[in-house]
Parts: sequence; structure tokens; C-alpha cells
Amino acid sequence: PILEARTAGSARAIEHLLGAGAGEPRTAVITSAAPVEGLQVQVIRDESELEAVRRARDSVLANISHEFRTPLAAQLASIELLLEGMEKMPPEKRRELVTSLERGTRRLTQLIDNLLESVRIESGQLAIRRQTVAIADVVSDAAAMVASLLAQRRQTLAVAVPEELPLLAGDRTRLTQVFVNLLANANKFAPEDSVVRIGAEAQPGELIAWVEDEGPGPAGRDDAALFARFQRGGGAEPEPAGLGLGLWLVKSIIERHAGSVAFERTAAGRTRFTLTLPVETPP
Repeated sequence: PILEARTAGSARAIEHLLGAGAGEPRTAVITSAAPVEGLQVQVIRDESELEAVRRARDSVLANISHEFRTPLAAQLASIELLLEGMEKMPPEKRRELVTSLERGTRRLTQLIDNLLESVRIESGQLAIRRQTVAIADVVSDAAAMVASLLAQRRQTLAVAVPEELPLLAGDRTRLTQVFVNLLANANKFAPEDSVVRIGAEAQPGELIAWVEDEGPGPAGRDDAALFARFQRGGGAEPEPAGLGLGLWLVKSIIERHAGSVAFERTAAGRTRFTLTLPVETPP
């Protein structure tokens, strides 16, 4: 392939093993310039990681249609039932349909928000508007946004976040989005009739917060793969549908707050995502 690229004087993407010995195939782009006075310049660029992202992105784009059509179809069905039988329908049935509409709307909102945020991050346009923030307020906002999703699977949210914790200097909207994504992740992978826990505590100079559920957790993935863009699922059960952006957004937003995020399996066999954030420094 190198000789072919040299002859053609063009760029070509090939699968090639870089270096000697065993290794995984790497995607290299070989660019060859036309010969000048018997000399020639070649650039071999390793694009394996970029190619992996492109393939994952293409898979996600193919999945977007299904992701949006499913909640939209459910919403349209609920609307049609309401229009056809509003006057004769029992109050309990009307409430059930309206609740279904609300769940579908929240699901679509989260999908759209994650897509938009991923574009902003990739283009370097994600703004962090810092203000004094109480972690208890952030958790309260996020809990209200996912309450109906948890109720749908009969999951209980247990919150242990003391109000006297140190304040943060952060973007309340972005931090709320972090907890919404972690709670939505727990909602998808934890079993029905289970408990999802949120906790927080103060450490010297920083605040530790976590979201814990009773699901199987990602199987056989390290933190780097788990928080990579367009990675989906990973538990013992079949993967729920998703765009694979939620945990990547969590990591991106937390790192822009000078914090970190980690995953672990607790001694009790639970899945836990832990956030570490610096506390606000008094002036």
C-alpha cells in the first residue's frame, strides 16, 4: 500500500499493523507528495482512534431514528386516545396517558440536550457559567426531572445530601445535567423495584458526591472505555437503547469544573459513580 500511495501521489486509508510483533490493526492515512528532484515526502498518520469514533458515531446516527421515533410514537398514541375519548375517559386513565406524555417528553428532551451538548463540547463552545452552588439544590433539581422515569420502573430514590455541605463554584445547569444523566443511567440499568441512592460528603478542599444503584454495572470495561463518546450499555443484560453520550458528557462537564469522575463496584455489589469537585474558595 505504501508503494501504491507513492506512485499515485494521493492519500489512502489502509489497515496496517504498526511496529513489529503482535498488535491490533491500525488505520493509517498515507499521504505521498509528487517527487521533486528525485526526493519525495511521505506522511503516515495514525487515525485508529478517529476511525473508531467515526464508526461508533455512524452506528449512533443509525440508531437516532429509532431513539426519537419510539417516544414520539408513544406520545402520538396517547394524544390520539385523549382526543378520541376525553369526555368519557375515567380520570385514572387520563392521568395515566398524561403521565406517559410527560415521560416521553422528558426522554426526548434528554436526548436532544445530550446531542446539543456533545456538539458544543466538540466545537469548544460549552460555556461554564460559574456561580455559588449548593450541591443539595443541584440534586433536588435533577431528582425532580427524573422522578417520572424512576416511577415508571418502580424505583425509589434515596437522597443523603446534608444541606450544610460546602458550596461549589460551578454552573448549576450543567451540574444538574450531570446528575440527570447519572440518574437516567441508573434508571436504565438497575432492576425494577430497586433503590437508587445519591450521597455526598465533604473532604478537605473538595466535595465527594455519588450515584449508586443495584444494577450489574459495565462488564469488562475500564474507566477510559466506559466514559468514551458513543459507548453504550455494558451490563450483563441486553443493552438498552441510547446514544452513548451520557457518561461522556458527565466526564466532560465535571472536568470543566476541575473535578473528576470514577466508576466502581461497591463491597455490597452495587454500581457507583463518584464525582469529586473542588469547593468554593472564600475571597
